[in-house]
Amino acid sequence: MTLFVNLFLFLPLRAEEESKPLLRVFPIYRPEECDWAIRWDICLACMRMGERYAQKIYFPTEGGPIRVHGCFTNQKGFTEWQKEYEERYR
Repeated sequence: MTLFVNLFLFLPLRAEEESKPLLRVFPIYRPEECDWAIRWDICLACMRMGERYAQKIYFPTEGGPIRVHGCFTNQKGFTEWQKEYEERYR
């Protein structure tokens, strides 16, 4: 009986839970390789800083995916692109 109650309480929580975000990191070595990027301007800026263009994609329970654009290095990990970078690296 307690197993059934515990299972019953656990299942609704799992349904409401969001999935983990997906991190996509792209190798960029030349400016031409940024032509395909959704945010090619961020891709070029990351390349100038010696970093790689990356997207963190969230999959909420309702609606479509949400993409956050930024740069990636092995040392710092993913860094979200912010307005202050736009002024500095354009």
